[in-house]
Amino acid sequence: MKYNIKLILLSLSIILIGSKCEDDKKQYSKLDKLYLINLQEERDDRNWRLKYDVVNSPFFIDTTVSYKPLSFYEPSSDYIFKSKLYKYQNPETVEILSTQGDSRLYQRFGYFLLKFQGNEFKLNVYRVELPDGGEVFNIWFKDATNGKETYENGRYLFFTKNQNDDFEYTIDFNRAINPLCAYSKLFNCPIPTSLDSIPFEIKAGEKKF
Repeated sequence: MKYNIKLILLSLSIILIGSKCEDDKKQYSKLDKLYLINLQEERDDRNWRLKYDVVNSPFFIDTTVSYKPLSFYEPSSDYIFKSKLYKYQNPETVEILSTQGDSRLYQRFGYFLLKFQGNEFKLNVYRVELPDGGEVFNIWFKDATNGKETYENGRYLFFTKNQNDDFEYTIDFNRAINPLCAYSKLFNCPIPTSLDSIPFEIKAGEKKF
């Protein structure tokens, strides 16, 4: 009888592992081959820069920390979204705390609407004016993986604003990365606020270092 129970449990575990593998295959099948190649090249390039860029890599700037290869989630189509950028009618300039305890001023410029499992969530975009008159836009976020599988102070997405107000952006969390302060305390990075927290797990992009 004990042998039968062990056999049943073993069979169930094999079924569950097989089911997970099938789910992974389905996710990959939704992403075309060129996308996967480009994403892997981006990840390889990021690893290379952190390992060998003597000017910008935190592992050369801070000699107390040592490089090791970055960890990433497997690519998933579940965390790729489409949305227009909705500009706030009266954008606020707000204080954002940083990892070294000070604060900086950013304009909460607009937001994306992410539709996930029947619900909509906001993802804010912040604007910064540069001394030369230019501007940059930042996206940072927290989610339910922080402190467990991902960096506790949130992750970032690269963003370039399109001049067309009706442009539909692709928000791809497979490309989410850690800020430099995730590797070294010498760096000072903005911390996403409660308004930048997404209340579900985003199992995509870079994991905790």
